Amino acid sequence: MNPIIPALPFQTSDPAHKQFQYLEDLATAYWYSEVLFAALDLDLFSWIERGADRIDKLADAAGCRPEALARLLRVLKRTALVHAIDGRWVNSPQARMFLVAESADYMGDFFLYRRYMQPRWSLLAERVSLPDRPRQPPITSDADYRTRNEQYVRSMDRLVRRKSPEILSILEHESWRGPLLDVGGGAGSLGRAILKTRPTASGVLFDLAEVIRAGRRIHPCPGDWARTLSVAGDFRRHPFASGSFGLVIMSNFLHAYGRKTARDLLAAAVILLRPGGLILIHDYFPDRLGIRPHKGAFYDLNMMLNTYEGACHESRDIVGWLDAVGVKRVVVRDLETDTSVILAGGDVGGGDGIDDPEEWTSVAREIGFVDAAMTTPADIVTAHWPAWKCRFGCKGYGRHRQCPPYAMPVEALRSLLAEYSRAVLVQGSPPGRDFHHRLLALERAAFLKGFPKALAFGAGPCTVCDRCPVDDVCRHPEKARPAMEACGIDVYATAGRVGWPLRPVRDRGDWVTYVGLLLLE
Repeated sequence: MNPIIPALPFQTSDPAHKQFQYLEDLATAYWYSEVLFAALDLDLFSWIERGADRIDKLADAAGCRPEALARLLRVLKRTALVHAIDGRWVNSPQARMFLVAESADYMGDFFLYRRYMQPRWSLLAERVSLPDRPRQPPITSDADYRTRNEQYVRSMDRLVRRKSPEILSILEHESWRGPLLDVGGGAGSLGRAILKTRPTASGVLFDLAEVIRAGRRIHPCPGDWARTLSVAGDFRRHPFASGSFGLVIMSNFLHAYGRKTARDLLAAAVILLRPGGLILIHDYFPDRLGIRPHKGAFYDLNMMLNTYEGACHESRDIVGWLDAVGVKRVVVRDLETDTSVILAGGDVGGGDGIDDPEEWTSVAREIGFVDAAMTTPADIVTAHWPAWKCRFGCKGYGRHRQCPPYAMPVEALRSLLAEYSRAVLVQGSPPGRDFHHRLLALERAAFLKGFPKALAFGAGPCTVCDRCPVDDVCRHPEKARPAMEACGIDVYATAGRVGWPLRPVRDRGDWVTYVGLLLLE
């Protein structure tokens, strides 16, 4: 089966859904083309195909800084143009065919010609409008600092006001007592919205002096600041008293700093918490897929281009930083837009950060699967035909104890599915033995985290033994797992229900996709 290429944002948007995210995706659509043009400029696909498949080799061959190149490659991976396998980079079939200079079907020059035409598109409004149309001067890098700063504060305030209701829904069941500290809170709208849920609590908005002045111009009503004290300064040096706050908010803040500085700032925020206090981190995280799987990685490049040392940090790193300073209870939630929330401290999350079944998709990706999706046993499509297809379509029929005719009958599978309420579909690639080992690791992780009924189903014939003793009992039942299709699961239909449109491999050299299943209870 061919790989599942992630859809571009506008391809999956519902125009009837009244959300701003569709328009935000359109506003940043040029990020995608610029990444493709940069990769072609650096000839990355050709260098990978020539054998520069590790980051150090590729950086040397393409004349790049390794750290910056790694951030670009992460975006190329998110858009399925390259893949990483055991630390080695490989081209996708599309990239190999159309983006490698030595390929007979090379189209790189054509795509770079598209960039040649790009500047004219910035003149589209001018071309459409009449000469005497009133024009509002655009914000450019040449504008004065106050103008640029106010535009930034205003735009970010509009964004956080759109996202605040969903963030509040994540926070509403948590117990904490004020005051709250909104670090780098801009015009203060998120902290203000949270304070409305705590009528007796007060808050501190902490940001740069010019940002706070802009915020007061944006929200001139005195009532908006009634319970909020604004404090100007640099959080890296401000002498707050330890244990002062019940809730510390860091919304779109840590990504303004490099790894070491961000870690130090987070540690400083933890010191400010009262016993039982919470930290709420709202940001773009490159390792979270969520509803917009590309955005975190793209936003990281945006920070690299537009700040001195800014970087979007992976949620797993932030969880590790929190653990290192004694904060063990952490949960991560993806919003319905393109960002996520980390809530840490107090009594959140039951202590291990993966008590929520939805988080097992992230665990699966950390183990090494290309993608993962939550589903339910009711959405696992079963039928008699897959087992018959094995019998009359597979040369391995009758040679493996986990395959037909020895595999679990479809009636038994249906009874088994009725005993579960959750399931995770995972997506990977050859070699089959590596895919199988990852499945076992995922099953074991679920078992150890309180899901005693966790059971995995693989893809294709069992790979544990080089030769299966079909005339005897299984030699490694602790490692062997049945294939999904062998037990009567329609893999194509099941994958389609989570948005993975599988299709058969048609040509030699096409990328192969494996799909596995983990039942959870």
